[in-house]
Amino acid sequence: MEKLQSLAELVLRIAEESGADDAQCAVSDAETREFNIDGGEFSLMRTLFDRSVSVTVLKDRRQGSVAVNRFDEDSLRAAVRDALASAESAVPDEAREFAPGPKTRDFTLGAPEPDADALFERLRQFREDVSERHPKLVLEQVIAAHTRVKRVYANTNGVLYHTLAGQYGLSTTYSAHEGELVTSLYGSSASLTDLHTRFIDLPLVDREMGDVERQLGAAPVDGKFTGTAVFAPGCLAGSVFGAILQNFASDAPLIDGTSPWRDKLGQPVADPRLTLSLRPKDPRIVCGQRYTAEGFEAEDFDLIRDGVLTGFLLTRYGANKTGLPQGGNTSFALVAQPGDNSLDGLLSGIEKGVFLLRFSGGHPAANGEFSGVAKNGFLIENGRLTTPLTETMISGNLADMLLRLRGVSREVLADGDVIMPYMAFDGITVSGK
Repeated sequence: MEKLQSLAELVLRIAEESGADDAQCAVSDAETREFNIDGGEFSLMRTLFDRSVSVTVLKDRRQGSVAVNRFDEDSLRAAVRDALASAESAVPDEAREFAPGPKTRDFTLGAPEPDADALFERLRQFREDVSERHPKLVLEQVIAAHTRVKRVYANTNGVLYHTLAGQYGLSTTYSAHEGELVTSLYGSSASLTDLHTRFIDLPLVDREMGDVERQLGAAPVDGKFTGTAVFAPGCLAGSVFGAILQNFASDAPLIDGTSPWRDKLGQPVADPRLTLSLRPKDPRIVCGQRYTAEGFEAEDFDLIRDGVLTGFLLTRYGANKTGLPQGGNTSFALVAQPGDNSLDGLLSGIEKGVFLLRFSGGHPAANGEFSGVAKNGFLIENGRLTTPLTETMISGNLADMLLRLRGVSREVLADGDVIMPYMAFDGITVSGK
């Protein structure tokens, strides 16, 4: 850590000597130990090393940034020189600033020291467990890894952060096969601080593998109808709430005025049963963000509380540009409050709709209009999952969906990255052949 701090301090000194008004530097050194399965067979064992230095400078309110992967002094001087050159061609902007100091913090997160033998054993067990419990599945690829990162952030205002973090990661891609029948690809992932649990017993992994097996022989919906869409937690976090954050609550749409939430702080934007937070410090989130790219310490905050918009995912720059409050963090550590109904209970009241494990579509329009393909999904009829779906489109509006929340499950996915239940939304258009 001392070496990384010395490098960061050297970069800042070079920047000041070269005429920068302000500067910040992040230096990281990472090591990843990885085991791979491809096509159901062990294929690779390797160790990866990744080092980087990023420098951002302000000169006459103009900003320039450069990143390099070399630690020698000549490379660092060249990086500062290139960052200043980039700043010279930028447009002056009074809204840019780095976190004030002086402040020093030390963060130790997750599991910095790996147990490679235990990791390999869990992967071996996973291969056997999948073969035993889900014989129709083919593990197209599985990556089990441990990553250890040392990182130093420093700026010319006297802010200094040291971070030592480590985590295990599981990433899977698989499909089901039976004769000539093949399903769409699907995947599960998790971030972990220990290896106490068999991989197949991690949240929802076994259940979703069973769901994919049941999708053999999928067929398109006949015709078109308006009904209810039930989103599985992973799909909900990425395709729904991830898109909402990007379209409605982050810097770009709020600065350019396209966000429909621009003037709705303190007003209802969702059903009162919805509370959505960004909580990188939640103990269930693995190695969550501790400071932002501008050097501000991360704090948990609610984006929506009981249906009311209470915050934005704004950087300090975005807050300065818009006059709106800065977000407590800039992570995607999404936490949604669970409901009081089981998933089966949630499904039981739906006359007709679709259940989605995955959604494939383009970026939603600025107003939240979206359309795309329901992947790894099922038709819901009279409260039950029936026909597995293929070539089936869904469409709707993200802002309207939040106001048409039908229900929230008490079951949640806690995969180390998000904490998310199942949610059902009315008013979704479903169309097939």
